[in-house]
Order: sequence, then structure tokens, then C-alpha cells
Amino acid sequence: MTSNLPSSLRRTVLLVGLLLGGCASYHAEPLPTAPHLAESVQGLQVARSRIALPALAHYDFDPAKPLDATGLAILAVLNNPQLKAERAKVGVARAQAFDAGLLPDPQLSLTRDFPGNSAGATTSAYNLGLAYDIAALITHHAAQSAAQHAATQVNLQVLWAEWQTVAQARLLYTQITGNAARLALLEQERRLFEQRLQRSQAALQAGNVTRLDVDAQLVPLQSLTQTIQGIQRQQLGLQSQLHALLGLQADVPLPLAPATPQPVPDAAQVDAALRNLPHIRPDLMALQAGYSAQEQKVWQAVLGQFPAFNLGFTRARDTAGVNTIGFGVSISLPLFNRNQGVIATQRATRTQLRADYRARLDQADADVRRSQADLALLRQQRQTLLAALPALEAAQAAAEQALQQSGMTLLEYINQRTAVLDQRLALQANAQQTEEQVLALQLLTGLGPYQSAPTPETTASP
Repeated sequence: MTSNLPSSLRRTVLLVGLLLGGCASYHAEPLPTAPHLAESVQGLQVARSRIALPALAHYDFDPAKPLDATGLAILAVLNNPQLKAERAKVGVARAQAFDAGLLPDPQLSLTRDFPGNSAGATTSAYNLGLAYDIAALITHHAAQSAAQHAATQVNLQVLWAEWQTVAQARLLYTQITGNAARLALLEQERRLFEQRLQRSQAALQAGNVTRLDVDAQLVPLQSLTQTIQGIQRQQLGLQSQLHALLGLQADVPLPLAPATPQPVPDAAQVDAALRNLPHIRPDLMALQAGYSAQEQKVWQAVLGQFPAFNLGFTRARDTAGVNTIGFGVSISLPLFNRNQGVIATQRATRTQLRADYRARLDQADADVRRSQADLALLRQQRQTLLAALPALEAAQAAAEQALQQSGMTLLEYINQRTAVLDQRLALQANAQQTEEQVLALQLLTGLGPYQSAPTPETTASP
């Protein structure tokens, strides 16, 4: 049956088929109707080969066992819902870069005229034209380069988001284990006070102590209980944040291993990192890539000031049967606009991005130096706390003996014991603050688990 069709119609059908064959199809993707959270730790992804940080990618751990800071960081990078959304932006940027690399399509026009009651008309007329926007070719390379730099920027932004997720997981681990250590100290002290209170109540019934001696122990016991309850509420909030960070249901048990101190970066490491910070930190490199993209947009705008140029070819026939072949050229006259508004906007945007980069670079340097100063101060404070602890412990032991010999009141003994507890809590808080500052310094300098992380190729900093 196809062979009976006119040749012109067959060619038309073939052309339409080819055009439709190259078209994309549509498939609906409905939104989810329920949360998609892991129901167990074993349900989380553990494919470490997908992690861009070598220190995490090569770290061996068992998610079925209590997790340390590094194990938590690995699970967070692989399973954090917000990171998954950030990674989806990479696909958008790649699609935009692909779109920018495509050449503009030519324009085909066809008109057909049928004569009316004209005596001189012998046939129908037609006009077939094929035109192309030559000006689009002039700016094509700049537009493509800008989109490629923008895609690199998104890649680096996602990498920086991964760094921050690692830092958040390690920080939550430090805070949760620190609270656990603080609770252990307070619970031990509360048990001792409860035991002493029970003995005092028994002694009161036997008539060996007064009611005032018993009541004097209720105040510190109640204070300890309130402090413990406050830390427990804080612990619940931190654990909820950690579960959300991992994409884990809130009621899933998540045992943590005991904390081990992180190595403190030495001054030489920090100084070397500061000198190379623009080539280490993904956020700074992302700004560099964004600036490079803007440079290309400025160049594209400058090229866009040249006259728009369209070239076309035509084939026509009039109603008298005369066939013609010709060409057409259209050029815009750059008398008023000349793309000057776009050029001014792109140049102003470039100036803004340059200022943003300078501000971020200065802030990065200031953050590193402030973290170093905080660590130095915390070390000094720890030495002071450690130096005072033996004397306080000796005073507590002496107070215990004096209380047994009735050489000290119960209230004086409680005050002495509270002083020792406060000193130990201060030491524990100092250790936790030091650990948090070490984690922050590692993030700010790209040391620790962030060291030697592969990054996409970037251009020189602005």
C-alpha cells in the first residue's frame, strides 16, 4: 500500500517519522505519599566507594556494632535526605550544560498561494525558505563555557554540603557522648547522695541525727536530679537530630561507641592549609567556578552587542509559473540598545561575585585563626582545672573524715563535695569543647577526614 502513495507524500511521512523519533517522551513521576526513613541501622546504605572523602571511603566499620564518629559520618553522607536533594541539583546543572552546548535549530518556512479569478494565473504559487541565526554561533562558545563552569560550581557546592554533613555527624556524636559522660558523673553522685539520705533517714528514726541534718541533703539531691533531667532532655533532642541526619526513624536504637579524642592539627599543618585554602575548601572553589561562569557571561554579553545576523535561502514560484532561487540577510542596526544594559548588568554581577569571594576568603582565614585561639585558651584552662583538682579531692577526703568525727557539719561537707563535682564537670566540659573546636578546625582547614579530597577541576581564583 505504501508503494501506491505519491513520492512527495512518502518523503513527507518519512520526514515526520524521523522528527518524531528524535523527540523525548513524557512519563509522570508522582510525589511520594509517605516518609521514606530507614527502619533499622542495617537498612542504611553503606557503599563507601560512593564517598568523595578518601578517609571515609577506606574506613572499615560494622554498622551492626556501636558506631564511632567516623562510622556515623559515613552513614550520614550516604543517607542524609538533604544531601540526596542537593545531589539532584547536579543533574539539573549537567542538563543545563548539555542544553547550552546544543546549536540553535534552523528555521524552515513554507507558504502556498492559490490563484483566484485572475486571468494571468497559470499555477499556484509557493515560497520555501530556510534561515539560520548566525549571531547565536558567535555567543555559543561563551554560553557553553558559562554553563560548564556553573555545573562545576554545583558539584563543588554538593561536596561542601557533604563536608558539612560529616562535620554535623561528628559534632552530634561528640555532644551525645559528652552528655553521656556528664550524666555518668551526675548519676554516680546522685546515687551516693541517695544512699547517704537513706542512712540519715534511718538514723533520724533511731534518734541519732536531727531533722535538719536530713533536710540538708534534700537540696543538693534535688538540684542534681534537675540537672540530670535537663541533660536528658537535651540528649533526647540531640539524638533526634542525629536520627534525622541519618534518614533514620526516630525510635530506632542507635548505640554509640565510647568517644576517643581527635588529633589536634599542629601549627605547621594549619599554616600550610591557610596558604592553600582557596584550593582546599570546596566552598571557596565553588565561588571560583561561579566567578569563572560569570566571566563567560560578561564575554557573552560583549559579543551580544554585535548586530544580530540572520542568513536564509529561498526557493519560490509565482502564479505565472516563474521559479526563483535567492537568499536573504537580516541585520539589526546597533543604534540605540547595542546590548549595553545586559553588559552593564553582567559586569556589575561580576563585581559583586568578586566582593563575595573576597569576603568569604577573609572570613575563612578569620575563622581558622579564631579556632586556633579558642583551642589555645581551652588548653590553658584545662591546665588550671587539672592543677586545682588534687587539692579539692584531698579536701573532700579530709572533709569525709572530719564529718565522721563530727568535726564538720553536713552542710560544709556537701559544699566541699559539690566543689569537687563541679571541678570534674568543668574538666569534662572543657574536654568536650576542645573536641568540638578540633572538629571545627579540621572542617575549616580541610584536615582530618577531609584531607586530600578529590575535587573537580577549577580555574584560578578571582
